Amino acid sequence: MVYPSLGFSGTYVKHMPLSLLYATVEVVKAGYDVEIFDQRLCEDDWQTELGNMLGDDVLAVGISVMSGTPIVNAIQIGRFVKAAFPQINVVWGGPHATFYPETILAQEWSADFVVSGYASQTFHQLVTCLSEGTEPSSIRNVSWRNDGAVVRNPGMDQSFEEIDYREIPYHLIPDFSVYGQVDQDRIIFSMYSSLGCPYMCSFCSSPAQYSTIDGKKWVKLPPEEVADHLQMVVEKYGANYVYFIDDDSFPSLKHVEGIIDEINRRGINVKLGFRGARINEIKRMSDEFLSKLADAGTDIMHIGAETGSDRILQLIRKDCTVDDIIACNEKLARHPEITAGYNFLMGVPTETLEEVKQTRDLMLRLVQDHANCIIFPPNKFRPLPGTELYDLARDKWNYEMPDTLDEWSKIEVEGDANSDWYSPAQQRFFNLMLICSYFIDNKVMKLTSGRTLFYKVMRVLNVLYRPIALLRMKFGFSRFLLEYHVYRAAVQILTKNH
Repeated sequence: MVYPSLGFSGTYVKHMPLSLLYATVEVVKAGYDVEIFDQRLCEDDWQTELGNMLGDDVLAVGISVMSGTPIVNAIQIGRFVKAAFPQINVVWGGPHATFYPETILAQEWSADFVVSGYASQTFHQLVTCLSEGTEPSSIRNVSWRNDGAVVRNPGMDQSFEEIDYREIPYHLIPDFSVYGQVDQDRIIFSMYSSLGCPYMCSFCSSPAQYSTIDGKKWVKLPPEEVADHLQMVVEKYGANYVYFIDDDSFPSLKHVEGIIDEINRRGINVKLGFRGARINEIKRMSDEFLSKLADAGTDIMHIGAETGSDRILQLIRKDCTVDDIIACNEKLARHPEITAGYNFLMGVPTETLEEVKQTRDLMLRLVQDHANCIIFPPNKFRPLPGTELYDLARDKWNYEMPDTLDEWSKIEVEGDANSDWYSPAQQRFFNLMLICSYFIDNKVMKLTSGRTLFYKVMRVLNVLYRPIALLRMKFGFSRFLLEYHVYRAAVQILTKNH
């Protein structure tokens, strides 16, 4: 099982390849020998390391693929495997494979099969067919080629993939210390406390992804079970940090409080992070609730602020106002143990330059009001199929989805905006906010210790450039942004190295 390099987006964070562990649950239970190859961990000669794992006895190589740079790497990996052992079956899975299986098989000769959607059961059924030499004609959500024609067995996930934590094959990862984020000495385990998302954000793929799920679109996992899972990874694997990767953790504050109570009752010593939090949920959090989170070890919450425009907030269905964001930030500032990490989105259809500047104003206001908040680099809007904003982008910009793997491989959320969509002034301001977001909040000093040469250099650069970034942001000096071109060059270098 292979996890390809992610490009620039994987430079700062390398979490364990949980998607591969989930995909192989049933295969491992069935007694197949499984090994994991993580290309992100190979600085130079990945071919030698992967080649040492291949042989005539290998039945299949599964690759988990997201859109963007991972496509390029997946193609290279598949072709390398086929060049060495043509009989090995190459199977693509993951987010990109879920939505575009026909494109993969029609355009990349090294891919033999594609698994779409939740993979634990489907991949096991496919592996069984491959071992028996039979065609997967009865397996839903599998695509392949038959006499040169692409065959797709349709299927819909009607329920969430609930994996018993005791069956997750953590033993496939020999060393957890190689995973982590931004120069931090932590053994990080990612896990779920809930499944799905109950909200309908118009830019997000989740409403479309979960539209086929029967019943509730957000399901709580029992607090006792979450605590059992957490306790196991702490005691068995030495985890000292657990990162909840739920789409949204806080639709029910009582549910989170139940998990925290279980952690406290058992005396589990571990730090916590939450990826999914919305402003409308933080509005309901009391200071007592936030203190309980902090006391249990919570040190960061990722929060979708998205924009400084009330009109855009309404358009993207965030169920809050700019004043709500400011008030919640002031509340969180009373609990500095918890870093408030804000996500932003720029360039949505109909957004004006004035509204982009309102987002700039909000970023600066959040940093001013909360000394321990951080501003994540804003994502540039990308239309996702099945979303409301995809339809709006199609109607307003005549947007069409990429139809080749090459086009899909060039998509990066921090990449250059499409010049056909925005005015030159908007594009310059997007670039300004992207560059300055790395420095205005002093994040490199908050999140790193300078253990490596890269972060030592970044900390020096932060001291030198932060005053300039604050000045540029405050007054909107977006012209002659030479540093953006330096940034793009650095991204290309880092992408090649990773």
